[in-house]
Amino acid sequence: MYSIKAITSLTGLTPETLRAWERRYDCISPVRSDSGRRSYSHNDLEKLKLLASLTREGHAISKIAGLNCDDLRHIQQQGANDPRRPDSAIFEEIVDALKHYRIERCEQLLKRALIAHEPLDYVRNVLLPALQKVGQLWHDDKLNIAQEHLFSSCVKRLVMAMVNNLHHPSRHQKSILLATPSGEPHEFGILLCSLIAASLQMTCYYLGVNLPMKDILDAVRHLQPDVMVLGVLTIPPEQETLAELEVMRQFMQTNESRIWLGGHGARHWLDSHPDAAPQIKVLEDIDHFHAQCQVLLAQDG
Repeated sequence: MYSIKAITSLTGLTPETLRAWERRYDCISPVRSDSGRRSYSHNDLEKLKLLASLTREGHAISKIAGLNCDDLRHIQQQGANDPRRPDSAIFEEIVDALKHYRIERCEQLLKRALIAHEPLDYVRNVLLPALQKVGQLWHDDKLNIAQEHLFSSCVKRLVMAMVNNLHHPSRHQKSILLATPSGEPHEFGILLCSLIAASLQMTCYYLGVNLPMKDILDAVRHLQPDVMVLGVLTIPPEQETLAELEVMRQFMQTNESRIWLGGHGARHWLDSHPDAAPQIKVLEDIDHFHAQCQVLLAQDG
């Protein structure tokens, strides 16, 4: 049997992610001691390794959590020959272009991949995994920080162009406001959510990153979006971000606005604030965000 510390070390999952997967998807069933301490079997470890690997490659945990190890291995084997995967030929071309600073070639390759995908599939199967892979190559010193930033800028430019093409705001549409609070610089979560929302014909108010919470809430009061999305990726959140989230929590005690928090840091924060307002929801992944948008769109008013 394995402890939670051993499991997180062997899989690369954070304890918060592991608990979220257990609670939301019931993907494994650890044994609990009389003191409440969890122990995991070898089969649990193998399944979690497969789930961690597949989610890093772009598979949504909500789609694969209920599968057994054999089925997960089958998906992994199939994926190795999937030409849409960013670590196949197209990704090798992107990396080669980045190494030679041919950013226009990267953009061309990303646009070519777009032709074969709907927006959700494009985000899930191309953009998110590509960003993760480029980030990993930088971490492994196979790309430098300038090359990583060039690729990030390329993706941002492409996504913003897509959002502008899809976005036709109307007072009759559901609306969504997207931002990250002070201390949280990571942008791609809310940026890709804006693309999904625009593809669903929602009005998007994209504020960007690292904003004081008082200014975000001022925008909420004036724009009155149907939902506010906040990205909190850093885990644990920075102290500055924690202070801003406390401002948000106080605001929610006298306001009925919906708030969706996305990112690993969001789950970390909510787990430590069980008394948070019920209208605060944590988004597990991009598919969960898409599903929640569809629920919102189906509601009257």
